[in-house]
Amino acid sequence: MNKIFGYLLICAGLGLIFFSLTGMYKVFVNGGAVMPVMQFADMQINTQYGPMLLPMKNLSTLANLGLFAVLMMFVLSAGSKVAQIGNGLLKTERLCETIKNSQTEEEQLKKL
Repeated sequence: MNKIFGYLLICAGLGLIFFSLTGMYKVFVNGGAVMPVMQFADMQINTQYGPMLLPMKNLSTLANLGLFAVLMMFVLSAGSKVAQIGNGLLKTERLCETIKNSQTEEEQLKKL
């Protein structure tokens, strides 16, 4: 039973890792759009030469890319932890099977 859960957890972890890596590849390499989470309004500063308008579109884009990268790194680390748990279940199952097999071999040798 642990084998089934182990393999399912490994597949789920690898799926999360693949999802996060492809998402980051689409955004950072192919120039895909990121869902806007933060929008900064344009700012107007009064200087001695008169009012000056500072566009905040680039800062909004940079903030959204940073949040996207942090989210994808979180998903990537969560996927690796899930796969690690699945791997631990498989190791435990193999260890238990090895111990059971060694005990039956010892009993067979005692009978001889």
